[in-house]
Amino acid sequence: MTTRFPSPLKPAALAALGVGVLGLLGSAWRFSDALVRAKPVRRIVKAARVLAHGEGQVKLTRTAESVRPGVLGLTWPEGHALLGPASEVTRKTVTRPVLKLEGTLPVGARVRPTSLAYGGTPATLGLDFQDVTVPAPVGELPAWLVPGERQDTWVILVHGYNGLREDALRVLPLFRRLDLPSLTITFRNAHGAPRTPDGYYRLGAAEWEDLEAAVQYAQAHGAWRVLLFGFSMGGNIVLSFLRRSPLASLVAGVVLDSPALEWRALLRHHARRLHIPWAAGPLERATVFRSKQDFAAVDHLSATDTFATPMLVFHGTADITVPVEQSDALAAARPDLVEYVRAEGAEHIRVWNVDPEGYEGAVEGFIQRVLPQPVGGGV
Repeated sequence: MTTRFPSPLKPAALAALGVGVLGLLGSAWRFSDALVRAKPVRRIVKAARVLAHGEGQVKLTRTAESVRPGVLGLTWPEGHALLGPASEVTRKTVTRPVLKLEGTLPVGARVRPTSLAYGGTPATLGLDFQDVTVPAPVGELPAWLVPGERQDTWVILVHGYNGLREDALRVLPLFRRLDLPSLTITFRNAHGAPRTPDGYYRLGAAEWEDLEAAVQYAQAHGAWRVLLFGFSMGGNIVLSFLRRSPLASLVAGVVLDSPALEWRALLRHHARRLHIPWAAGPLERATVFRSKQDFAAVDHLSATDTFATPMLVFHGTADITVPVEQSDALAAARPDLVEYVRAEGAEHIRVWNVDPEGYEGAVEGFIQRVLPQPVGGGV
C-alpha cells in the first residue's frame, strides 16, 4: 500500500527539510572554522573606575571582571596593583584589599582589571629575562627565558588555546625562587608565532612538536631534565608530547592547569551550553573534513594507561570552558600518578587566583618530590 502526501504539502515539507539540513551543515561548517582556525588574540576588558583608595583598600565600579572571584590584577598607564578577594560587593561597586601596588592609584582613574593577575612580560614582576627564539619545524618560536642557578633542570610552560605567554606570569616567580630556569613558549599559529599554510590549530596533535623543539633548546643550553607545565590546551600539548616524543624520558613531572583532555567531549559540552546539542556530531565531522583533525590523537582520557610520568593537576569546579569532569576522570583512572587539586569555585585557569599560596605550595611540594635533589635557595 502506498501512502500519498497531499501534493501541496510534499514539496513544502521537502523544502523545509532541505533548508533545515543546509542550515545545520552551514552552522557546523562555521563552528568548525571558529574552532580550528587561528585568529588574533583580542582580550577586550571593560575598564573600571577607582571610586576610593585608602587604608589598604580600593573601591571600584563593578564590572564582569572586577567582580570575579579570587586575586585580581589591576593595570593602568602609570602602574599595576594586585588585589585580594572582594571584601564587599554591591550592585554597582566592588571593594578589595590592595596586596601589592606599583605606582600611584588616584581616585577617578580608569583601570583595567584582569583575573590573570599580570600582563606584559616577566619584567612586570621584577624578573630578569631574555627574549629568545626556539627553532621549530614551523620556524622560530618566540619564548621568554627566566634564568635560574640550577641549569640541569628547566621548567617549560605552554599556554592554551587562544592564549598568550603572559597567562603563565603568575607562576614564574615561584620557579625563580626555586632556582629553576623557566622557558615560556608559544606554538604554531598562536599569537606571535609562525603560521602554518592552512592556519589551523591541531589541538595538540601537531603542536607537541613545538614543545619538543623547546625541550631540545633546553638540552642545548645545559638541561638534561625538564618539568612541563601546561594551561588548558597547553595541557593537551604536554600529554601529546609524553605519548609521542622520544624525548619524553627527560620529563621528571608535569603540572596541568585546567587541561583539555578530550576534544570531542568538549564539542558536546559547548553544544549543550549553546542549546544545540544536536550540532556536536556534525561539528566534529565538519572539523575533520575541514582540517583533517585527528581527535583520537588528542583523546588522552582513552590513553591513561600509557602514561608513566608523575602529574599534578589543578582544575576548578566553576570551569565552563573545560569541565572539571575531564580532570576528575584522569585522576580516577591514574591515582598512582596523579596528584589532584580540585578547587571549589575556581574558573578556567584561575585556580591560582582562589588560593595563590596553596597553589604555589602544591607546585613546590610536587617538584621537591619528583626531583632527585632538593631545589630552592634562590632570591
